[in-house]
Amino acid sequence: MSMNHQVFFYCHHCDSPQESAFQHWTLCLAEGFKALGIPFYSDKNYWQLSPDHEQYIFAYNPEVKPEDCSIVIVNHHWMDYGKGFPQNLFRPDRKYITVYVDSLYGINPDLWKPEFRQFDVILRCHFNRKIKYPYNVKPWVFGISNRILDYTDNPIKFNERKNSILWNYRVRGHSVRIMAKEKFLPSLSRIFSVDDSVDNFHAPQLSEQDALLWKQTGRRHYPNYYTRLKSSAASACFGGHLEPPIWFNYAPPYIYLHRALNKFFPQSRRMVLQWDSWRFWESLAAGCVTFHVDFEKYGIQLPVMPINYLHYIGIDLDNPEATVEKIANEPNLLEKVAVAGRTWAIEYYSPVPTAKRFLDLVNFTLAKS
Repeated sequence: MSMNHQVFFYCHHCDSPQESAFQHWTLCLAEGFKALGIPFYSDKNYWQLSPDHEQYIFAYNPEVKPEDCSIVIVNHHWMDYGKGFPQNLFRPDRKYITVYVDSLYGINPDLWKPEFRQFDVILRCHFNRKIKYPYNVKPWVFGISNRILDYTDNPIKFNERKNSILWNYRVRGHSVRIMAKEKFLPSLSRIFSVDDSVDNFHAPQLSEQDALLWKQTGRRHYPNYYTRLKSSAASACFGGHLEPPIWFNYAPPYIYLHRALNKFFPQSRRMVLQWDSWRFWESLAAGCVTFHVDFEKYGIQLPVMPINYLHYIGIDLDNPEATVEKIANEPNLLEKVAVAGRTWAIEYYSPVPTAKRFLDLVNFTLAKS
């Protein structure tokens, strides 16, 4: 893995916490680069480190331009807020690798547009192997930032935790969440008490530092939530929607064929889209037993895959009772999964390993070109 890189980020910045473009995935990369001593720059100041002084992890330097760097990164928020491609990003004489980080919910039809083939690499969160993506789209994830590591540090030992599961989502409309609640929660509640308390979206009473994080995360930072995570045995991290596989170009007119198939495709063979979340990684980092759907069955793809019943508990929505029976028959299973899941998540998806994986991918791309 070569460290001889300089990286340039295009960032978007909103002052309003309601509209904050929280670029968590690029923040994880930057924190990893910083730890590895890899210099990086940005087109504006983003992610203030302290309310007491104007220092940012993404610091604008007018003397450094994209063409001075070996890697240029754009994320989907830049496009979402109507900016289009950065000017001269794909200049013919460029000597840098172009990377697009995409965590858009659902299916992003832009990924199939010809102009997106200009990117050397597209990192797709919510990646599903049952979708035939263009050749330059690679699996990526939200991952664990230093903020999450800090607030999940020193979790309570598993045998000292409350025998409860957090089942309290910020957004409740996901079809997978609805199905899990209807099909799985009644049986699971025989094992755990259910904590469904939800933090208020309005400005809570926080310290100045926590208030800054609350604002910059788009109202996703609640210290009390992390305290509950670290003292609870389990957390429900279901998310996404069941859809038929997509083995064709997801652009007109094929998009209409996909929507037509949606009505007739059997549920047992569907994939899950929009599966990734901050909650999934927070739960793992906090040492909770992390519940989601079975990644293998529903096509969910990560760069490094977790193992069901070792790092997380993935249920089959067609047979959720089997999971409850397995937990009941294996008394040590829950503690084993909680401990191994936290170790696995930090080993592979905290900032430094995330940055190293990114650099390996970029160097591989350079070697092929």
